[in-house]
Amino acid sequence: MIARWTRAEVIKLSTLPSLRLTALLTVAATLLLTTADVPGPVLVHTQAGFLVLGALAGAHEHQGGRQIDATLLAMPRRTVLPAARSAALAVVTVPVALLAATGDGRPGAWLYLTATTLTAAGVGALLRNPVAAVGALLTAYHIGFPILIARLPAAGAWSPGTALLEPGRGAAAMIAGTVLALLAATVSLARRDA
Repeated sequence: MIARWTRAEVIKLSTLPSLRLTALLTVAATLLLTTADVPGPVLVHTQAGFLVLGALAGAHEHQGGRQIDATLLAMPRRTVLPAARSAALAVVTVPVALLAATGDGRPGAWLYLTATTLTAAGVGALLRNPVAAVGALLTAYHIGFPILIARLPAAGAWSPGTALLEPGRGAAAMIAGTVLALLAATVSLARRDA
């Protein structure tokens, strides 16, 4: 049953124009920055596209026409639905992440980008507003984590933003952050009104 729900979510995500456009622009920006010789890792800058992709995927059904109501009628198990969504988002994100990480040279870069997208989806589902989720995520990843790394190197090494730069502890923080965001979104969907 979860495979059928995941397949339905893959179809839904892959046909949303906003997600397709975000993925296309993210890959294009990555290629442009790669050819422009931007200082530092290019993916630190283009991870913003993956944050937007995840936030849109996590929150899009709660906007406007309240598509979440129709989704819950089709898939009423509120604790299984987020798992199917996460699996579907990973399936949709991995090819984009592989393409974006092609010139990076670090073997786990595509995993980092996929985890970033899943974290953003959890935050988007939790906040139920794509604009608020994108604002919070961009602030955390591009302002908060760098300040944390600069001010508190010991604590900063555990921030998800360092996963690209320091694979050990940063990757552990990224995985923990992803799991925490998705669990919070699952609990939120299970306990709150749609």
